[in-house]
Amino acid sequence: MHGERVLVVDHSSQRRDNLRQLLQEKKVEVFDASSCEEALDTLVKEDISLILTETELPSKSGYYLLQKAKEYDPELEVILITHNATSYNLLQAMRHGAYDFIVRPIDTGEILYSAMDRAFDHIRLRRQNIQLIDELEKNNHALSRALKMMKALNESIERLAATMNIEDFFMELLNSATLVLHADRGFIALFDRNGTLGIKASHGIPATLVRQISKGMPAGLTTEIARRGKPIHIPDGLPPRLAAVAVTEEREELMPGPGLLAAPLCRKERVVGTVILSGHSAGSPFEEHDLHFLIQLAHHAALGLEKLGLIHQLQRGKGR
Repeated sequence: MHGERVLVVDHSSQRRDNLRQLLQEKKVEVFDASSCEEALDTLVKEDISLILTETELPSKSGYYLLQKAKEYDPELEVILITHNATSYNLLQAMRHGAYDFIVRPIDTGEILYSAMDRAFDHIRLRRQNIQLIDELEKNNHALSRALKMMKALNESIERLAATMNIEDFFMELLNSATLVLHADRGFIALFDRNGTLGIKASHGIPATLVRQISKGMPAGLTTEIARRGKPIHIPDGLPPRLAAVAVTEEREELMPGPGLLAAPLCRKERVVGTVILSGHSAGSPFEEHDLHFLIQLAHHAALGLEKLGLIHQLQRGKGR
């Protein structure tokens, strides 16, 4: 019983005091009320697990309190205490959701403790069931999302594998990433032979800016991310250290947030660029499974780049 909170309702202060003494021996936190109205006010103010109420109360009865308490919180348990345990009263009490019925006099705590033990066991079991159901629903949701993303990844890989043109390949890669991960903006930046970074595909970014930096990007956050060659997951706003590196165009147009995902693009185990997504269209932050999807997509893109490189070499050989 330790830690549970019980509300004792009885118009007799002596009986309330007796019950309080019995309950405190079991380390129960006790609240009391002398009327139905006072008890209902207490329920609003305090988190109560169990009500012990006399059936005969001034103004409103304990049966009325039982009904109103159950309406307020169906999970609340109520034990009625009475000296008039007729079959009709018992039936009415059970119909309205009473957990148990105790007949006075309560000379010792044995009957009271037994009823309360059963009530608290019932409460704890219900809480555990609710927790298990919540966990099961979360696990089912996570599994459903994982299966959905796995299907989306397989479909994206198939479309990439069917692409024979490098420009179409990058746009397919970017469109798949932004669509599945619900990103507002995204772009692919690649290094040229001189090590200069330029945008090769974009989504949600002004065309004038893309044309401006397609041949070369100023040193900033994008170049920092690409040169690191590591995945990045930022759920919300940029950390101050990265925000300080970003140039104005990056903060305002390329990756204004909230949130950022980045995965390196490789060819023959060499980092050749990066794919960056920003701003979750649903307003929720990017999660770890979002980054995992982008990493897997970028990994398969590396295989696609190998294939396109071989096709390009074969085409050049035939042209000679």
